[in-house]
Order: sequence, then C-alpha cells, then structure tokens
Amino acid sequence: MELGQKLKECRLALNKTQQQMATELHVTRQTVSHWENNDTYPSLDMLVTLSDYLGFSLDTTLKKEGTDMINSINKSLEEGKKYKKIVRILVICVIVFLCFISILTYGRATQNQLIDRYNPFLKESYGYAVLPEKVTMKKINGTEQVTEKNGKYKTKKIIINMPQPVDAYVTTDIFGGGEWLKFEVGTIPKGYHYAVVLHKGSYVKRAKLVTKDQVPSMYQSVIGDEYMKYTENPGGRNSFNPFSNGGV
Repeated sequence: MELGQKLKECRLALNKTQQQMATELHVTRQTVSHWENNDTYPSLDMLVTLSDYLGFSLDTTLKKEGTDMINSINKSLEEGKKYKKIVRILVICVIVFLCFISILTYGRATQNQLIDRYNPFLKESYGYAVLPEKVTMKKINGTEQVTEKNGKYKTKKIIINMPQPVDAYVTTDIFGGGEWLKFEVGTIPKGYHYAVVLHKGSYVKRAKLVTKDQVPSMYQSVIGDEYMKYTENPGGRNSFNPFSNGGV
C-alpha cells in the first residue's frame, strides 16, 4: 500500500477531514492533499508525527514504501541543509555590510581621516580656505649630528620649532558649502595664507599654499579675507553622511 493511501485510510478511520488534520498538524489542507495523492512526501520529522497522530507503524511503512520515499526524504533533507547554509551566508553578509556602514558613519561623524581615506562612497574634491598668517609653532626635542675638530661625529640635542596643523574651513562650492579640516601646511610665507586643498572627506591628500589672486574669482568673495578660527563658528562642524562628499 502506498503511503498516500495509508494516510487517507488512517485519517478516515479517525473520522477526520483533511482540513481538521491540517489544522491539528499545523500545515495547510493542500499539503495533506498532496501527501494523500503521493504528489509529495512528508519530511522525516513530519512522518514521525503522522505515525503517532494516525496510529500506524513507521518502521513497517518505510519498509513497504521502499527506496523511492527514502530517497525523496533524503533529497528534502539535503535541500533543507543547502537552504540553511545559504540563509546563514546571507545573514553573515548582511551583518558584515551593516558593520561596514557603521564604521563609515563613525568615520564621517568623528572626521576620522583613516576611515574617510578608504571610504568608497566619498570622492576626492578640491576646496579653498583662508589660513592664519602664521601657524602655531611647537617646540620639540630633537637631535642632530655635528662634526668635531677631530673628524668624529657627535649627536647633539637640539630644540626644534615644529609647525602645527591648521584648522580651517574648506569651501567646496560657490554657495559656501564645505567642512572644517585639519591639515599641515608648514610655515606660511607672507601673502600666501590661502590654500587649495584636495581632500576626501576629512582626509587631506594635498594642500598647496597660494595667494588670493590664485584663488578662482568665484570663490574669492565666498571665502573672504579673514581667517576664522574653529571656535568662532557657532554651527560647529557639519553634520555628516557617509555617502556624500565634502559637506557631508
């Protein structure tokens, strides 16, 4: 006797309709119909449940059905394993992507130059800035080698005045859009307190000192003549978005 016929006979013996059986087993009526017509086989777990529910011997049924049903069940199990594996891979990919986006968002929000440098959603762009006429100098301890009268070299401790990075508002469009960036320019010669800045987000790739005349005329009126310190900007640094460039 085929499995489908056996399921139907056992169901009728219990005076159950297909809908009643489906409801009690938490499946659809169509599923029960497919089982009884031998269109599909139940899974191994469901087969055990059916043997208890309908009161037939699972061992005897499997022996009578032969290899067709066993092969079908094995195939279903393999497909289920493949499906779970695919779902697991997709979940891992989504988690990795969300972590990646979170890192980029953090990099933009904190102006992390290292993260912005490798942010694929940012593009390099040029901007113009007014710099202070003099940069802050910091004294640091250093060494140099000097030659003594006897021709031998001697290491001598010295104090070095090291120019510090400037914090300037870099304008990236003629409407005044841009962001505050910190970058190194070295010492500033007289009259060269303007800069052309090539940057990617907060990562400054290159900054070149220029005179005001070398700044495009459409930007001259926008950036002005006076250097504005960061603390004088009431709005603070711009709000950031990991997918926009410059004034994110």
